[in-house]
Amino acid sequence: MFFMKFQKTGNLVIKIVAILAVLVTSVVWVRSSKATAGSGVTVQLVSSGALSEPVRVKIKEESKTNMDITQIQLYKITIPPGAYTGWHQHGGPHLIIVASGSLTYYEGDDPTCTGIVYPAGSSILDAGFDTHFVRNEGTVDVVTYVTQLLPAGGAFRIDVPSPGNCSF
Repeated sequence: MFFMKFQKTGNLVIKIVAILAVLVTSVVWVRSSKATAGSGVTVQLVSSGALSEPVRVKIKEESKTNMDITQIQLYKITIPPGAYTGWHQHGGPHLIIVASGSLTYYEGDDPTCTGIVYPAGSSILDAGFDTHFVRNEGTVDVVTYVTQLLPAGGAFRIDVPSPGNCSF
């Protein structure tokens, strides 16, 4: 009798765990499916290095990216005419130099969806965790060099859903 009750209880536990697993994976799938992928962008990791000890970085007083940095990465990013990054964030501050072309930078919290044009020779400082979308609306390749500062476990790119302020 005890064995039969245990077997029924064990089967119930297995069923509950299976249902929870389906629910959790469906939530993960729905969240990732709403992310906006880029198109045509080439990202090349040039170099990456770890600091011997964490360094505290403070971008702005109210910034959520006042953090301990443990890694520095350098990327070369090429965006051909018409290509775009999709909506995304970064897991730490990054410094961007536009080496050639002219990129258009859209901020996720701009209700007017007004792109900011950065021509060759411009620099951008993004504190991190700010939603943005970059595209090449010009006729020549945009080439940027990005220095990324990351905390332990930080991600270079975090795909996010469109904030809904732009028609794309």
